[in-house]
Amino acid sequence: MHSSQDPIINNWYTNLTGKLFKVRMASYDENGIGSLVIEYIDGSRQIISRQEWECLKLMRHNSSRTRQKRASENQEELTH
Repeated sequence: MHSSQDPIINNWYTNLTGKLFKVRMASYDENGIGSLVIEYIDGSRQIISRQEWECLKLMRHNSSRTRQKRASENQEELTH
């Protein structure tokens, strides 16, 4: 399910193509957020406007769930 998301600093998001990225910074103007710096998993960064952000089809990525799953898988490997 994709929906419009408010950008939250240090949260991870996934776009329609499956690219994972984190919101690193936001700049503000008189209307609120003017632009954002996003960082992809490979470390590359991009500056996008708030209008561009609104056009993205995003899902918020739950990194704590991913970490829990990895920890569980690692525990299974250790016990087998």
